[in-house]
Amino acid sequence: MGFDLNNIVGNVDEELICPICTDVLEEPVQSSECEHAYCRACIDKWMLQKQICPVDRSVLLYTHLVPVSRLMRNMLARLKIKCSFSQNGCAQLLALEDFRTHVATCEHNPKVVVQCNKGCGMKVPKDEMVNHNCVFELRELVEKLVKEVSDLKEKQVSQETNNLSQRRELELLQYYIEALRSTNPVLRNIGERLDRFSLMQWGNGLSIASVHTWGSLISTPDTPMHLMVRDVLRSSGCPMYMLNMMVDRCHEDRWPEGLKTLEVRRENQHQMSQYVTRLVPPLATGKPCVVVLAGDNTHMPENLRPTLGLVMIFVDGVDEMGPLVI
Repeated sequence: MGFDLNNIVGNVDEELICPICTDVLEEPVQSSECEHAYCRACIDKWMLQKQICPVDRSVLLYTHLVPVSRLMRNMLARLKIKCSFSQNGCAQLLALEDFRTHVATCEHNPKVVVQCNKGCGMKVPKDEMVNHNCVFELRELVEKLVKEVSDLKEKQVSQETNNLSQRRELELLQYYIEALRSTNPVLRNIGERLDRFSLMQWGNGLSIASVHTWGSLISTPDTPMHLMVRDVLRSSGCPMYMLNMMVDRCHEDRWPEGLKTLEVRRENQHQMSQYVTRLVPPLATGKPCVVVLAGDNTHMPENLRPTLGLVMIFVDGVDEMGPLVI
């Protein structure tokens, strides 16, 4: 590929003509052996088939190709070329190095993209503007977008179905593991670690809560409140196979020894403020609800440390602090 010889202004030295495309050299290189020069693109394509010079048939390797001499570069720099769209009205004379950039944006280029000024604002090749119909083009664009949205929805539904299937298989596997580990101490230990990991994966997506009124803790929620706890845990992404366990642990009977009665909670209240708590969506009644996970609270005394996790419901006095920064 070279510069069209017919568009060059004035005479051109034969040394500046590519022997392959017979136009003026573009991005020229030369053989260090025979010193013949070629367009870079032309010689690259040539050498895919032959490793000889197209002029004298001498051996030509990629390692032989070097930049042309300064004299040749200076000769090329002095040449002027007319725009490819000179017949369309462009009168500019350009240096070779500016030619390609100018042609791509020349206002006389019939294929240059312009913006429709009839109201639709679409970008259209200049030579197609005379036949441009805003209503027709917009209708086609809308139909294309509707199809893309429809395809995207189908893909999303398919992905959700696949995810649901995988989730169910995982839950079945987890239930199976639960049944096995209930009779095997080794599996029980491994299972607890997996449970703790699953809960922490979920918990890491919840905001940290700040509890400043521990006296508003509801320790014996009723059945409707248990159902609300189930709903908010499910909506926040709690692992399904652990949902029942977490719901059960919203009652003080299932809490660690240091939390089981009002009396011991009063005794340990100064330590309870050290809990790392995570906020889940508020209950339907508007009451704030937090989870206390074992993985967050390894620093707590044993009598206050949950085995896996527990749920606390408050009347008020809970604020959201945002994600935990580690």
